[in-house]
Amino acid sequence: MNGIGLILDAHRISDLARLASQAENHNFHSVWTTELYRTSFQQLSIAAGATKKIKLGTAVALAFIRSPFITAITSMDIDEISNGRLILGLGSGAKRTNEMWHGVEHGKPVVKIKECIHIIKNIVLKSHLNEDFVFKGKYFNINTKGYYRAFKPVRENIPVFLAGIGKQMTQASGEVADGYLGHVVCSKKYLSEITINSIKKGLDKSGRNKKDFTISSIITCAVSDDKKEAFEAARATIAFYATVRTYEPPFKLHGFENRCKKIRDAYFKKDIQTMISSVTDDMVDTFAVVGNADDCRKKIKQYKKYIDLPILSAPHYFIDFELVEIFQKNILEAFGK
Repeated sequence: MNGIGLILDAHRISDLARLASQAENHNFHSVWTTELYRTSFQQLSIAAGATKKIKLGTAVALAFIRSPFITAITSMDIDEISNGRLILGLGSGAKRTNEMWHGVEHGKPVVKIKECIHIIKNIVLKSHLNEDFVFKGKYFNINTKGYYRAFKPVRENIPVFLAGIGKQMTQASGEVADGYLGHVVCSKKYLSEITINSIKKGLDKSGRNKKDFTISSIITCAVSDDKKEAFEAARATIAFYATVRTYEPPFKLHGFENRCKKIRDAYFKKDIQTMISSVTDDMVDTFAVVGNADDCRKKIKQYKKYIDLPILSAPHYFIDFELVEIFQKNILEAFGK
C-alpha cells in the first residue's frame, strides 16, 4: 500500500463500489466515507463488498447522534463484512448541527467523546463473553445485563481514530484513541505547532508510545494542469468550512479571522459568490494542495513530515459534481501505484 487514503465522494450510491475498487487497484492504503448527505457506515458496506484488501474508514461517523452501543454493534458488522478492515473514525460534530438537526445534547464534547470511546471499545471487547458491562459517567449510564452477542467479533480491538481540531480534543485522541484524524482545514503549520504537541500530551498522559498511534489528516487536493480551475475549486471548499466556528483555530493561527467573518456574513446572506471570492490565494495555498500531479506529490510529501497517513479529498462544495469526479480521477492517477 502507498500510504495514502482517499475520501469517497460519490454522487450516486452505485458509484461508491467503483471508486473503492479503483482506489484498491491503484494501491491506496484506505478509502473513507463522510457523514453529511449519506451515512458513513452504509457507504462503507458498499465499499467493503467491492474490495478485498484496502482498509475502510469513517471520516467521520458522528459519535453523539447514535448510542455508543449501536455504534459498537455497527462497527462489528462492518468489520465482519470487510473481514477486519474497518478503521472507526469518530467525531463529536458541531454543536449547532448536533442540537438543531439531530436534537441531541452536545454537552462538553471532550468528556462525552471519551465516554463514547470507552463504551464502544468495551462492548466490542466483551459483548460475546456473556459478561455484563456497567458504566456510569457524566453523559452515559450503560448496563448490558441480559445482552449477549452470540458470535465473536472478527477483531476484539477495532482501531478508533478520533477527529479533532482544538487542543483538548486533539489531546484526547492521544489519551483514548488509536489514531488522530485531522480536519480538511489543516495546514502544515497547524500540524507542527498545535496538533503534534497536543497528541504528545495525550500519549504521555495515557502512558503510550507514538509507535502505537497513527496521525492522519484529511487534505483538500485538487490535481489539475489547469491551475486556475483547481484553485477556484479548492477556494470554494475552503469557503464552506470557514463558515463553521468549530473549525476556526487553523484560520485564526494564520491570521485569517477577518476573512472568515466576511465569509460567514456572506453565507448568512446566501451570497455564495462572495463567500468563494473572499477566500484568498494565500488561504488556498495554506489549506489545500493544488497543482499538477508532480506539484501535488511534492506537497503531500511535505505533509508526511508531520502525519503518517494523508487522506486526500477532492474539492466538492459549490462545484458541479462532474468536476468532482474529474478531480477524484486525477488523485487516483497522481498517487496510485
